This record gives sequence, C-alpha cells and structure tokens, in this order.
Amino acid sequence: MTSVETRWPLSLWQRERMDDERRQPGCHVDATFAMGAVLELRGPLDVAALGRALDELLRRHDILRTRFTEDGQVVSARVDGEIQLVDEVDPRCPVPTDSPTPLVVRLMRRSASEHVLSLHLHHLAADPPTLWGTVSELAALYGTELGGPAVPPPASQFHEYVLNELAQARTGEAAARAWWENSLGGKRFARIAPDATAPEFEYRGEILSADEFAALKRLGRTHRGTVFTTMLAALACAMGPQHDSGDLLFSTVFRKRIGPQWRNTLGPCFALTCIPLPAPPPTLTTDYANAVRDTVLQCHQHNRFDPMELRALGGDMASPRDIWTFFEFIPADRPAAFTFGPLAASVVTAGGPAGHGMSRLCIRTRDVPDGSVFGHIGGRGGAWRESAAVRLWRDVADQIRGG
Repeated sequence: MTSVETRWPLSLWQRERMDDERRQPGCHVDATFAMGAVLELRGPLDVAALGRALDELLRRHDILRTRFTEDGQVVSARVDGEIQLVDEVDPRCPVPTDSPTPLVVRLMRRSASEHVLSLHLHHLAADPPTLWGTVSELAALYGTELGGPAVPPPASQFHEYVLNELAQARTGEAAARAWWENSLGGKRFARIAPDATAPEFEYRGEILSADEFAALKRLGRTHRGTVFTTMLAALACAMGPQHDSGDLLFSTVFRKRIGPQWRNTLGPCFALTCIPLPAPPPTLTTDYANAVRDTVLQCHQHNRFDPMELRALGGDMASPRDIWTFFEFIPADRPAAFTFGPLAASVVTAGGPAGHGMSRLCIRTRDVPDGSVFGHIGGRGGAWRESAAVRLWRDVADQIRGG
C-alpha cells in the first residue's frame, strides 16, 4: 500500500450524481443520501476484535477509504475504523461526505450478550449488494479475529470496475449514440399537469398484494418479459391518463455486475439511465408489453452515457424532472442473518435514501417474504399528490388483471 492518496475517475453513477449536485446543491452530496442495515447480535461480543475486523475491512477495499470530488474519487492509503457507541440505532444515519471513509458503524449495547449493530454507507460509494457484502465481510473478518479461517482477498477493487466501465463505454459508442439520438432526438415527452399546491411526500407500504404480484409474474412469462419490464408496462398504461399526449420517459438504474470478477465488488456497480417508451394504450396489450421489453433491452445494451449526456441528445429533456418518473424494482435478495464468529446476527431492518433525485415522482419497489410488493414512493411536489400516487397502483393492478 502506498503512503499517498490515489485519484481515480468517477463511475457513470457517480458522475450523474455530481451533475445533479451542480444543478441542485444538496440533493446528493448530502449526508442523508445513504443506505444502512441494522442487525441484532446475540452472544458475548468482543468489541475490540470487532474494531480490528473493521480496520482490516477498510484496509482491504479502496472504496471504503474514498472521498469524492466533482471530478474524481480520492482514495486514502490508510483509514482507521471507528465504532460509534450509541444509545439507539436507526437504518437512516447520516454519513458525512467529508469523512475519510463513506462507512459509519454504530453499536448499541443492550446487555453483555445482546447488541445491536448498524452499518451505513453513502450512496455515492454503495449499492444494495455493497451494503450486504460489507456486512458479510465484516462478519467473516470478526470470525478470523477470534481464530477462525482467514478470509480470501477481494477479487477486485472498485477502481478496476470504473476503468473497465470506461473501456466498455468506448466499445460500440457510435452505434449507441445513434440509437439514443433516434430514440430521444426530436421526441416530445408527455407531462403531468402541474399542481403548485402539491406538497412533497414519502409513502411506504404495500402496493401490490401477493395475488396481484403472482398474476404479474404469470403475465410476464406470457409476454416473455421480466418482472421489471412487465411492471413498467403496466405502470406506463396506468400513468397514461395522468399525462398529456406523447411518449413517456422513465429513469431507472441497471445493475452492471456482469462477469464473475464484479459479482462481489464493493462499490456502486450500477448506472442510471432513461427509458423512452412509446405512448401507452389505455389497456395493457401483448404488443405494448413486448415493445417495453425490447426498449429496456436496447437501453441496457446501449447504456454507455450518463443522463446528462443523454439530455444533450434529446431536445425535450432540458427539464427532465418535469417529464420523467424514476422507477426501480429491487429483487428480494436481502439476507435474513449473518454469522459473526460464534454469534448469530439477524437483520432487523434496512433503509435507503429518501431523495427523489431530479424526478417529480420516484418509485422504488421490492417483493417481500409474504409475496406482496412493497413500495417506497416519493414526490418532489408541484405535480403528484400522495393520494394520486398511491391510487395509481390500484390502476396498475387493474392493468395486470386485464393484461
């Protein structure tokens, strides 16, 4: 390890976040733009050994020794870990962006044999697999500190992923640019009627029942689509009456852990992009579901530009938050438990950032153990009301039943 700082380029995801920050200060380079997990540990805990495990975790991963600037990420050669002893923990803990590490670790002692541990990562440095990978590796390293087997070294570092992403962006760039120019250039995208009195809101709750989600999956198999593409097609049809005429524009994130070398990399291995969909019919049809599926596949194939670059290719995207909705489906891959040496650790809860980015409406969805779909819906204000956004998902369920 060198004794000086190392600088690397930003990833596509990080560049877009910094672009948003320049347009709207505080929206992303903010301590609350973070994700976290809370675990209960049962059994006697060696706090000193946990501290040594944390130090080793930071030593092993450059992304955990990184701070961010507008034009790059700066990796420190060494960062000492800190376990904050607190009286209570919460999945939404601020992570300061001027800290030498984007990781905050908190510990609450209930008794000699019961503790609550929480880990928090800034979203510029993490995606959901990073959060759970960080917990898993800390657990394994704690076991090593107590005499357990050594943990193999990481297969890759995040800066290697970034360099690979940049190399991939140059591959097929001309064809990708032509596809985006054809898909965005000259198009007029529909807008929802403005409502200056609509306040900001955050809604969390069930949006599709287990039976409705099962019906959606059956419909997806019929259309040879995924859960994401089928849900997006139904959402577009349900949103159609809420907009004036024109094509619909969504934004989303694509996971980019393609290839075994990136499967367990700590860092935000995904990228934000937009999805331009043709104007939806009143009722979901096979043809429209197939068109959405094919468009998503093309967006994924040509995902070489951040949305700031894409906005330059689409004249109607000068004010994107007025015309696009962020939509994401997160598969149920949250672990239920971890093993910290002799200790059993169960996951109590987890949480992500509350920010809406540059979208008027931000919809994050995930399936949960009972088979239903949980939604986190946020409105920036000035367009959507919470009641309308929640009612929208009753219309989505109707589209699924009629599809």
